[in-house]
Amino acid sequence: MRLTKEKAQQIIYKHLIAQVPRNFEIRGGLPDGCILYGVPKDEPCWTARIPPEITRTGPSRIICVNKKTGKIIYDGFTNEE
Repeated sequence: MRLTKEKAQQIIYKHLIAQVPRNFEIRGGLPDGCILYGVPKDEPCWTARIPPEITRTGPSRIICVNKKTGKIIYDGFTNEE
């Protein structure tokens, strides 16, 4: 199975449906300068960066979907402020 960008976006929408009722940007690979625990830098994935909802300050949420399996391989927060 080869995961397309559109299918990765559908997977992420389903994962977040009740939590984030707005659009978000999805990109190939990990964000520059971002180190995610347990995810190799060269991991073939689609990544969504979800900004904080209420205050617009604080860490963003990062969700990565493996391009080959379609599984969520990371769902957590960055250390940015």
